[in-house]
Amino acid sequence: MGLLDPGSGSVPARPKRFGRRHAVVLLAIAAVAAAGLVGGTTGNKAKADAPGLAPAFTAAALDAPAADNWLTAGGGIHDQRYSALADVNKANVGGLKLAWKSNMGLPKKTQGLTSEEASPIAYNGVLYVPDGQSNVYAFNGATGQLLWKNDANLTSKPFITAQRGVSIGEGKVFIGRGDGMVAALDQTTGAPVWQVRVGDSSEGYSFTSPSVYYNGMVILGVSGGDIGGRSFVLALDAKNGMERWRWYVAPSPGEIGSGTWPTGEWEHGGGAIWISPSIDPDLGLLYFVTGNPVPWNGRGAGDNKWTDSIVALHVENGQFAWGYQTVHHDIWDYDVTNPPVLFEGTYNGVAKKGIAVASKTGWVYILDRTNGKPLIGIPEKKVPQIKGEGKDYAALAPTQPYPKGDAFVNQCAKKSWFPGNAPDGKPYTVGCIFTPYTVRKSGTFVAFAPSAEGGVDWPPSAYSPQTNLTYVCAREGTIAIGAIPKKQQQLIAGKLYVGVNFGAASRVHPDTGKIAALNMANNKIAWQKSWKQPCFSGMMATAGGLVFVGRSEQRLEAYDAANGTLLWKSAKTEAGTNGPGITYRAGGKQYVAVLAGGAVLAPSKAGDAIYAYTLP
Repeated sequence: MGLLDPGSGSVPARPKRFGRRHAVVLLAIAAVAAAGLVGGTTGNKAKADAPGLAPAFTAAALDAPAADNWLTAGGGIHDQRYSALADVNKANVGGLKLAWKSNMGLPKKTQGLTSEEASPIAYNGVLYVPDGQSNVYAFNGATGQLLWKNDANLTSKPFITAQRGVSIGEGKVFIGRGDGMVAALDQTTGAPVWQVRVGDSSEGYSFTSPSVYYNGMVILGVSGGDIGGRSFVLALDAKNGMERWRWYVAPSPGEIGSGTWPTGEWEHGGGAIWISPSIDPDLGLLYFVTGNPVPWNGRGAGDNKWTDSIVALHVENGQFAWGYQTVHHDIWDYDVTNPPVLFEGTYNGVAKKGIAVASKTGWVYILDRTNGKPLIGIPEKKVPQIKGEGKDYAALAPTQPYPKGDAFVNQCAKKSWFPGNAPDGKPYTVGCIFTPYTVRKSGTFVAFAPSAEGGVDWPPSAYSPQTNLTYVCAREGTIAIGAIPKKQQQLIAGKLYVGVNFGAASRVHPDTGKIAALNMANNKIAWQKSWKQPCFSGMMATAGGLVFVGRSEQRLEAYDAANGTLLWKSAKTEAGTNGPGITYRAGGKQYVAVLAGGAVLAPSKAGDAIYAYTLP
């Protein structure tokens, strides 16, 4: 049920509000500055002797492992979050010291409402990083000196105030903003070059995902699924912001997968895209992952493709290549939000091009990226159905994909975790992954695990070709959800568009965290570490045999990539270290940098600081 044979699909029609060129105004720097429409630039301008501008990067440059530079949010278009630098290694990592710390200058009140989840870009010794309010900064990577800041001056309020990165190319820095705008900034000054409106956050369209620069295009996916949007991926011309192509997650009638949606439901189908895509230049394919369908419950029968899916598009035109759905007709918010990792592996003695995606279900899905077929078995298994009262309310899929190998989080709730009655005054029903909930007199609330925020949410995984392990930053959690009768649902685009009541997490079993290393040869856990708080930062691996990960408890840590031994931890940071770390070289030295600003869903202390560490 999860796999569709390769094919091609036409580009769907645009929303009525936006034409093919999405009725935007492309603004020159001078006009923008005069009108004050796009945001201002503050701080010190880059010095005349600042490093050179980013070129129109070749596919080979973007596909190589990160080293002196960290060119995309994932370290390269393979999204392995792996660096070839080894100056800092297992033998000397214990000597890492703070080199510099710089604050972004966000007001305290703003900090408390913002999640700082960005992974910086590093190019020729300069870091480019957004804050959760869509402002963009450039810092000297050796000293932490602020070179410039671009104030976003958002035109509408984002649904989620978080930004996970920017991209660079052709002398520009590109960002998809929380108000539905995409902007290009001058790399040396931060001044606006162009801006386009792709959507409006008041209608469910905004950006949290980093863009990726590739072959003259800026490619990114729009969020908005849980607020009634119909999410999509699009490519803009890096020179002027004109649209090259667009592909919608929920297909319109006649397109591939459209038969899995009841009439009209695809128009507000969801499928939010929370993270950046990866690219295989040799195959000419772009890979991204998609969110859950909406509303969460009460939809008509059908699998709802291509929500909850790993999808491949032809990168030059956005046409559909293949798709694999990880959850059919999702009612649990088990969307796929973790960046797809590309790697090379051997299966049954044959070299294969692999793609690995960790998910909220608690599994890693390992596929052949040429065709979307599983490299390690993912059989369809029967799942619980609703019988008797409420049977006609939830149009559940009869089976779900179960990857072979190990689940990296618990997949069942326990009765002892939910004492007392649910918000409807009735006892909780307790179940496991894929246990359904519905409207019934005996009680509508069902507790299950993983929760809607775990096993793995957006915090990116890393892969090391040295170990053939994928490193996952996970959340051990459980939640209770109750169905709202369809006739009582108030669904308005731009508002919360879920159609459920939340019974909240367990009062006696708080969410915890885990980092786990999974062997890509067999999808089994090689080593794991459990934490008292959720892991909500992402992983980074290096050729020095190390894995770095941030902690909500306000520190950065380094582990032995082979066996999970803790080798180093930083001094306490000002706030939760919830941004994914990166490494780069500046002034001849290797640095490890991370954004420590807290995150609303962590939870952790708020702040706005970037920390960089190096060896003395």
